[in-house]
Amino acid sequence: MQSVEMLENIEARLDNMTIYEVRQIAREVKAHVTSGQKGIIIDAILSIARAEVEFAPVSRRGAPPKSDRYDEKLVSDILELREYFVALKKSGRSELNMSVNDSAYEYTLLSEKEYCGYLDTDGQNYFLYGEEWVFISELFVTRYSLRLGDKICCKGRRKNSADMVGAYEILTVNGVSVQDVGIRKDFSALTHLYPATRVRLSGDVSLRIIDLFAPLALGQRGVISAPANSGKTTIIKLIAHGICANYRDFEVIILTLGARPEEITDFTKSSDDITYFYTTFDKSEEEHIFRANLAFEYAKRRVELNKNAIILAEGLYENLPAEYIKNYLFCAINAEEGGSLTVIAAMPQEFNYAGVANTVLSLSPILAAERIFPAIDILKSYSAREESLLSDEERQLSVALRSKLNRGVAAEEIIELFNETANNAEIAELIKNGR
Repeated sequence: MQSVEMLENIEARLDNMTIYEVRQIAREVKAHVTSGQKGIIIDAILSIARAEVEFAPVSRRGAPPKSDRYDEKLVSDILELREYFVALKKSGRSELNMSVNDSAYEYTLLSEKEYCGYLDTDGQNYFLYGEEWVFISELFVTRYSLRLGDKICCKGRRKNSADMVGAYEILTVNGVSVQDVGIRKDFSALTHLYPATRVRLSGDVSLRIIDLFAPLALGQRGVISAPANSGKTTIIKLIAHGICANYRDFEVIILTLGARPEEITDFTKSSDDITYFYTTFDKSEEEHIFRANLAFEYAKRRVELNKNAIILAEGLYENLPAEYIKNYLFCAINAEEGGSLTVIAAMPQEFNYAGVANTVLSLSPILAAERIFPAIDILKSYSAREESLLSDEERQLSVALRSKLNRGVAAEEIIELFNETANNAEIAELIKNGR
């Protein structure tokens, strides 16, 4: 169709111009220019030609034109093509297939197909949708102040089967309509407060033990200190499901690096509303870093929206450089301005969490070797400032059970108490009666 030829012709003519000539054309067609790079300016002009964006208000900012002269025919062609696409949209037609010179080349406008993914703006503006990449132009990144980890829902199209899908309309950013995004918070400027809002798990024996001896709170920086084969993966899944069951409005994120494929399948089979980021053991260190970075940036975007995000991570120690691990743990925050990011990471026992973690769940290699589960080492598990998190009754029970262990009562007997009872109140009653 003629419109495709016109579009290609316009793009070719722009490519052959100098940067100053391209800038002048952009001024004349009122393109929204956000960068001094020629390629980005051309993209902005083509967005005007395809009626993807509205005209930009006239601005006196930027470099003054070298000359008032410009290619009037080119400007006329751009505006004529824009009128065609405007009329097309008004007609309600949602899909066009246009052949050029009777060749196999096809330009397909997929105005009804939606794509959704997490933006990677670290040098490349795209996200992965299923098995294909979707490109977000610099124009959209600047206009909507898009950031790494933003969850983008957009409409997209591809020029032909060999091209990457390109977004031509942004629908929502992090679930919010682009018209309502407004001014956004900056995660790095938020104020840290001590974790104070309790996150109750309850239900499973492991979760009841955690509730009592290493209570969770929003904004905690937690470590699951665990030897190999001690059940840390099971603990992570139980915590995730426990949070989802009790707090439907929390954003639960599981990050697992260097996992076996069957573990990934097992993780993602859950019916709970959990967001997963993962890599398998055959990936490079760069891929592990990329995926971990994307998970944490995604969580930060949640906090900027005053939401509560919880990351449960596994495989950081084995697959990331040491400096990345502490940086990720430092992301945990109970923000004074609203929102929180809780980070709970499984680490081997050699990881030095002193001065880093404010909650520790320690798993016992002895109990694990004897196949006693949950293999939680109660004496080594704790939460900082737990007196502000536990009720008086819970505090008394916690002290009583720790005292029993200090007097030589076997850990197996304490764990058996949890297995025999339906809730921690029943254990308190047994202790009161001399058990």
